[in-house]
Amino acid sequence: MYKTKKEIEDWIRKFNPEQVERMRADNYLDHIDEFDINGSQRFRGSGNWSVELVVPKALLDLLPEWESKNWWEVSVVIDCEGEGVFDSEQEALDEYGVNSIEEINAHFARRFYDVSLNEEEWWISLEKEIEGKTGLPFEQFRVNYG
Repeated sequence: MYKTKKEIEDWIRKFNPEQVERMRADNYLDHIDEFDINGSQRFRGSGNWSVELVVPKALLDLLPEWESKNWWEVSVVIDCEGEGVFDSEQEALDEYGVNSIEEINAHFARRFYDVSLNEEEWWISLEKEIEGKTGLPFEQFRVNYG
């Protein structure tokens, strides 16, 4: 089922406060380092996060601008800081069926404190909005557990 911009925005407006309430219930809010007023650094690096979603730019474009600012670009290959998607360039090439790492479109990530299976499935359901439409090798959500 395709989602309208309003449906996406309404869902995210409900979801984000639930994340904060879960952190508050676990007394975790005091342990979060926020480096800017947008909270864009939340859960980067270490921290108590349960799931990291990785998306292509086309999926990020479906989100309201205020939400998309919470996502950051990650390397296709895991870097020296431990951020990235694949252990090696060859693994990425094999996964996407391309000949060069430059053919792989950008990946963006956001980490969440606690996500239910239904919430994770909702995020993943956004794939249907762009599936087969971009012509790029990376069109789906990738889910990593912390």
